[in-house]
Amino acid sequence: MTRSKLLAATAATLALAACSTTPDGRIANACDSGGTIGLFDTSRDLLVANYDSKPDVDDLQAVAGLGSVLKHPDFACVDYVATSGAYGSQGGEYLVAPELFNLAFGDNWLDAHLQRGKTIDTLAARMQATIAEGGRVWVAEAGQSDVTAAAVEKLPKEMWTSVHVVQHSYWNESMSSKDAMQTVVYNTRYHRIQDGNFPDNGSPAFNTKDGSHWGALLNDPVVGPVWAEAKRLSDFHNPKAAYVNPAVAAGGLDFSDTVEIAYIFGFDDMAGVGDFVERFASND
Repeated sequence: MTRSKLLAATAATLALAACSTTPDGRIANACDSGGTIGLFDTSRDLLVANYDSKPDVDDLQAVAGLGSVLKHPDFACVDYVATSGAYGSQGGEYLVAPELFNLAFGDNWLDAHLQRGKTIDTLAARMQATIAEGGRVWVAEAGQSDVTAAAVEKLPKEMWTSVHVVQHSYWNESMSSKDAMQTVVYNTRYHRIQDGNFPDNGSPAFNTKDGSHWGALLNDPVVGPVWAEAKRLSDFHNPKAAYVNPAVAAGGLDFSDTVEIAYIFGFDDMAGVGDFVERFASND
């Protein structure tokens, strides 16, 4: 049994337990008793998913990628918050996508493009509350680290090492401020993983010009609407973006910023898009 299948079986057991009932008919809350999915403790940890959405359309599809994971019953106990507009110094157009974030995350997302200061304050408060209760914060950095660093710097310094920042892109690091990188690399637990745009390097290759997987994603009754909105937006923005994504231009997929999520939750042994679709778009 592969690592991802073993973790899936373990998480499925947790999900079934969450749906059990007590003798008086009340729903038993298995999330309180905990369980680990990959590196993440569902009883006390917090996932922060930051997206720059500037200027590449890959983040639009990465939002759908995480939305698909979180809608899977194995991940019902994950506490999370997502952030749009968590960009650094790069140029190009910010891709506004509130409906996509609503479809993927409901009310559990913040807008750092329109309300950067408020977003940083809210992230810091969520982080501090989690760490104070003995949990860890896992930041999936699908963009630059400026927003993450600003939130961390609002925490008591003794809490900084309870924040784990996961990054897969040298370009994202280069577009982060030097001060932000100093904060996250030397003061938090910084996890530098392999780039999700390429195969056979230790991270799943969530980037392909092969469009054959779109049917399964779009036809899934649960995650289909999220992917439909991601596709609509990426097809609209890509031809005129500051960086024209070649996989999207060819009719394929690029949700490469989802490899941070794969690392945190332990399905980083997937080969690529096909494995992801098989796991998270079951069409039933």
